[in-house]
Amino acid sequence: MGTILISSTYLMLILSCVESCFLLRSLYVIVPEIIPPGYQVAKVETISCDAKSVQLTVKDPSFTIKSDGAVVALTSVSVGEGGQTFSVSARDNSGLERKMEVHLVRSTMPKRHRRGQGSLNRSKRRACRFPTSVVENYEGNYPILLEKMVSDPSASHDMYFTIEGEGVDTYPTGVFSMDRDTGDLLLLKAVDREEFQEYNFVVRAFDKHTNAELRYFPLTVIVDDVNDNAPEFVGPLQLTVPEHCSAGTVVGVVSATDRDQIGTNHVKIKYTLVSGSDMFTIHPETGVITTTTNTLDRELKDNHVVTVKIQDMNGAPNGLFATSTATIALSDINDNPPTFMKSSYNVTVQENESEKLLLRIPVQDKDSIKTSNWMSKFVITKGNENGNFRIVTDPQTNEGLLYISKPLDYEKTNDVQLLITAQNVASLNGSSATWRSIPVNVNVEKVDAGSVSFGLLGIMTMLCPVVLLLMLFLLLAFFCLTKREKFQLNEPGNTGRIPLISNIEVPGDSAVRNGSKWEQKGNTQTISFTSKVQRMWLCNWLYQMLQ
Repeated sequence: MGTILISSTYLMLILSCVESCFLLRSLYVIVPEIIPPGYQVAKVETISCDAKSVQLTVKDPSFTIKSDGAVVALTSVSVGEGGQTFSVSARDNSGLERKMEVHLVRSTMPKRHRRGQGSLNRSKRRACRFPTSVVENYEGNYPILLEKMVSDPSASHDMYFTIEGEGVDTYPTGVFSMDRDTGDLLLLKAVDREEFQEYNFVVRAFDKHTNAELRYFPLTVIVDDVNDNAPEFVGPLQLTVPEHCSAGTVVGVVSATDRDQIGTNHVKIKYTLVSGSDMFTIHPETGVITTTTNTLDRELKDNHVVTVKIQDMNGAPNGLFATSTATIALSDINDNPPTFMKSSYNVTVQENESEKLLLRIPVQDKDSIKTSNWMSKFVITKGNENGNFRIVTDPQTNEGLLYISKPLDYEKTNDVQLLITAQNVASLNGSSATWRSIPVNVNVEKVDAGSVSFGLLGIMTMLCPVVLLLMLFLLLAFFCLTKREKFQLNEPGNTGRIPLISNIEVPGDSAVRNGSKWEQKGNTQTISFTSKVQRMWLCNWLYQMLQ
């Protein structure tokens, strides 16, 4: 039988805790150049398979496999320098098929060395590269024998071995070692495929007597994956979809990743909804969430929380899983028109009034506040043919403000019937509702002709005559006082003249005051101002008023 480079006994221990009915991924076997019929090439070991139900098959017609896993040549097989590869598969009652690649490596031992059937050629030659594998995270006893460099123990008496490379003398160190005398490759501790997927190093064989290098082996140890990492969610689970969208609308995608080996069932994730499946569904392979109904209403419930489960092994019971909640927010559409809080309004305005706020009209809107779906826009749809009214929206309260913009005439119109419609800035969408209207009755009051309006115009009308009279009075007072004269009345018989005594014509020490009159002691000098006084009677009157 050919020499099996991997110690299947120890690998069986490593793999026994991984999965049911497991096969090694690859097997390298050294065989002679010509394999005769009946030659047992290798023995395939199955792990945790039902021995009674497992079916082993080989894909190469030149070989057959027995129920105990022995691979035997049916015909003579010539193995070239590049080797030969075929596959072996195992299937049990679970229905899962496991495959192993068997690599036949032609022996390079010279025929003349009878004793050294298992020894190395005593010339410096590069041997074939023999990959081997080890399962990650094995929790058994260490060290574990992985591979033998020679199959005949007696051949190692003439040589010794060295090893260098990853896992030995370069980072991470202390993972592998080799027995100097036997060439046994040992695994010293557990390895993690998610840290290092493979280790590459070189084995050299030297002559014990001459220290001459005989051969060197580039070796690769591949770390086989086990399903030791549960899938993980990637990115935030915050999704948004418009309310009242049709069934089948895409809400968003749930993304997940798995650190295990790509291309295996260990990273094949199945998505399911644990909750929320009454309104949403998720694609089991892509993680795309879609709606299942068109009745999502933001005004009833603006957020929906669903629980998502991700499980590797394509959702098999032995797969690892994780759960998380995704929040689906409903975005607003304008499916609710503004509604009035009363059925009608009555308001009174006096004729000839203008630019006066008559009425504040509040409305309610269920849509999202401070958006175009909520902001109201009021329109006078009837009764304002002459443009006497205008209506605007209060941006803070969203109320309609009705103003009288042009005065009304009671004799022409004493009652106005307005129809006001409340709309939104945005158009209605996703609803059969229509814009709503409300009647507003404007009663015009008559203003009496004799009554004075105490508005700005009325006040100006009242004050104008008073101001004019006051200005005339002040002007007259200024004119009279500038004369700087005081007058005295005498009664000189019936002459009909009013003689006045000027204070500047009376000697300063001889004039005396008698009540309201000036008298001259001694000779009285009388000056006649008859015509002048007649013209200045207003000044005399003004002087009397000032006294």
